[in-house]
Amino acid sequence: MSSDDPCAHADPGPGCCLIRQLRLTRVDEHRFTGGLRGGRSAPQRAFGGGLIAQALLAAGAAVPAGQAPGSLHAYFVSPGDTARPMRYTVSPFGAGRSSTLLQVTADQDGVTRLVMLASFRGFADTGAEHQRTPPVLGSPPELDADSPCRCATGDLTCGLALHAAAQEAEPSAAPGAHRASWTRLRHDLGARPLWHAAVLGYVSDLATNRTVDQPHRHEPGRRLAASVDHALWFHRSFRADEWLWYGQHSPVYVNGRGICQGEFYDTAGHLVASCVQEVSLRRVPTTP
Repeated sequence: MSSDDPCAHADPGPGCCLIRQLRLTRVDEHRFTGGLRGGRSAPQRAFGGGLIAQALLAAGAAVPAGQAPGSLHAYFVSPGDTARPMRYTVSPFGAGRSSTLLQVTADQDGVTRLVMLASFRGFADTGAEHQRTPPVLGSPPELDADSPCRCATGDLTCGLALHAAAQEAEPSAAPGAHRASWTRLRHDLGARPLWHAAVLGYVSDLATNRTVDQPHRHEPGRRLAASVDHALWFHRSFRADEWLWYGQHSPVYVNGRGICQGEFYDTAGHLVASCVQEVSLRRVPTTP
């Protein structure tokens, strides 16, 4: 357990269940291992958001002080097995005066599960900036501090506060292919930019397949869905333990592949992160 562990104290609070699930054990300078969560529908299949978060934590252990995650680009190569530990191997890929690029490979017994490129950089105010006009965010809900742990039920949101948010129709979305949520971690992460980014990376993979499938949810057959790749950009400093509005929409689904785009806003309307994921989605006849 790292001295920088947000839940290293003796009195764990709400949210520690997720943090402890994402913890890594250091094997040597470039290798780490970790356990993974599975969801209710496929408990033996590792949740992709957990892979993204742990791979980012592994990469962050190899960067100079003062650099925070800038972006990541990940390919899901094969399904992870929650019954076995995941091994993360970090390889330097390049570095500039104030940036670092690393590759992380996640494997189980030599079978590659994920390959990620992650960039880290210093965040300095350069003066000029712009962003799109934010959507109508509304107000975040009150935090229910007494929410019980639901990890044993396979709830991937255990440790998080996640509430549906009102959302106007997204002009760039296909009809019905959009959703929005208010989300935050239920535990104070302190001044740990890497952990804030890792938790946001975990959240960014929630409901992506569902967003693409939303216009087709009444079609017959059993849905088979899998994440193909995932990209995430961190634009400015933020806190994952404070309310973030997460809007998701799908502009296209064709030939069994769909795109889900997402944006994270803080309560002041600042766009703090953006993500895109490609999903494989098809339906097969159900057995009578």
